[in-house]
Amino acid sequence: MRARSGGLIDAHLHLQMPALREFEIRIIEETRNAGVDQLLVNATSPQDWKDVADLAELHSDVTPFFGIHPWQVNSMDDSGWEDQLRNFLTRFPESGVGEVGLDKWIRDHDIAKQRDFFLRQLTIAESLGRPVAVHCLRAWGHLWECLAQSEFSQPFLLHSFSGPGEMIGDFVDRGAFFSLSGYFFRPEKSAKLEAFQNIPDDRLLLETDAPDMLPPANLIATTLPPKEDGSPVNHPANLRRIYEVYSEWSGRDLDEVISSLSDNAANFLRKRSQ
Repeated sequence: MRARSGGLIDAHLHLQMPALREFEIRIIEETRNAGVDQLLVNATSPQDWKDVADLAELHSDVTPFFGIHPWQVNSMDDSGWEDQLRNFLTRFPESGVGEVGLDKWIRDHDIAKQRDFFLRQLTIAESLGRPVAVHCLRAWGHLWECLAQSEFSQPFLLHSFSGPGEMIGDFVDRGAFFSLSGYFFRPEKSAKLEAFQNIPDDRLLLETDAPDMLPPANLIATTLPPKEDGSPVNHPANLRRIYEVYSEWSGRDLDEVISSLSDNAANFLRKRSQ
């Protein structure tokens, strides 16, 4: 696995979602024009694994991640998904496992079932030497317990990190990377943003989480039609403005940020021994 050198890298998004897939060719062109070289596109369930695979085959910009999101766990059974997941990961040697994780924020969550699915996906990632994209909301203790009880030793990305600041050091020691969403530059999210002052520079990535997590208006450089329910759509080309505002906020030179994050992505994606 590798990160493209020299360009912007969207560490987490869902290009397969209908709000983006409908405008796929336009989005790819506009992200390239914005200087985005690589899109880490995360699946959410077996139902969209083929869609993500198709995107990866069509566009060299796309690095696919295949996994079962905790929001999908309640509707899942044990009908061969592990073999199917292994097949997709084997078919795409540069792919990762994601989006997976734990979530106690959603209604009717079954944290025991989430933990079971999460641990099984960590086992697959470890056996294939793949990085993992992790979703976690209000379940940080459970996440730490799962990492501690597993043999998982690959790099993992805590996407759109919103966890306790006091856990950052422990996660770093376990191999964590942390991605910052443009959404956190909204004034009401300033407390979430402050945690990133404690993230080591060599463990940081930036993301859009498109089509969701719309950034504040000053970071919206490119727009798309709203979803069917009228809600706005986040365009991955907005990543350039996220890089720029992060550079301003952190006091780091933009060119240095781009180079540093390219190295970070390469380290996150580097294939480990099986």
